[in-house]
Amino acid sequence: MDVSIPEKVLRYETFINDVLKEDLKKVNHRQQQVNAEISEFLQLKNTIQTLADGHLGEGGLKTKMDIGCNFYVQANVTDTSKIMINIGLGHYLEFALPDALRYVEKRVSLLTQQMEKLRKDSAHTKANIKLVLGGLEYLQNSQKK
Repeated sequence: MDVSIPEKVLRYETFINDVLKEDLKKVNHRQQQVNAEISEFLQLKNTIQTLADGHLGEGGLKTKMDIGCNFYVQANVTDTSKIMINIGLGHYLEFALPDALRYVEKRVSLLTQQMEKLRKDSAHTKANIKLVLGGLEYLQNSQKK
């Protein structure tokens, strides 16, 4: 059951395109998602620090709330000592500002660790692609001889 070299080359090319490159796309997509989450949490951290510093006017915090489909209403928040944070799966938890800062810092730390793992996975997949491409080159060169 000896497989010819052109068939082996075709199998390896299919493996690269169907498996390895798809894995790489998935990892890159997940990296983009994690980067977006980190960015959102860093923005939240800045907002919480601004609220904690108390640099608000006499009327409290004036903001616009999205009530759906990009329709906004003006809102006045008089008590900014607590904040509601989405902790996942559509659940919100009320935090005091110092607790919210600790929560956000912990989430950013965990997301950063997750990003590092994704970078390693991406590098590993890229290395596998190069390895298989090297094998393909070797097979093609041995076929020419």
